[in-house]
Amino acid sequence: MKFKRPKKYDLAINITPLVDVVFLLLIFFVITPILENNNRIEIKLPEAVANEIESSFRSIKVEITKDGEVFFNDLPMLNSNPTLLERELKNLSKGDMSIPIILNADGEVSHQTVVNIMSVIKNMGFDGLQLATQPKTSLN
Repeated sequence: MKFKRPKKYDLAINITPLVDVVFLLLIFFVITPILENNNRIEIKLPEAVANEIESSFRSIKVEITKDGEVFFNDLPMLNSNPTLLERELKNLSKGDMSIPIILNADGEVSHQTVVNIMSVIKNMGFDGLQLATQPKTSLN
């Protein structure tokens, strides 16, 4: 008697998609930290002994780098002309002069640059100007 033999299937696992996914994940985790660090504005805050102030949810962040570049909420200003600074502050505050402004100035920036920006902020009528500092490290 002749029986039909079952067909044998050649089972093989294709790992090509798995290798593709692993390489994509590797590229993602290698490139992500590089892109994340390039978007930071490098500011070395001056040291001071002060109490921490609770940060408001809605505030305007003004940053000055050691080269004198000015940033409003991480957006660069082309120059530090007082008229342009006033216009940008009006746009960001939408007329609300009670919004706190946090000034992050690099410790090596010219004192005159910081004073100029502070005078523009005060002349516009903003009440809550806060200077950002880092805690002073004590060597005991």
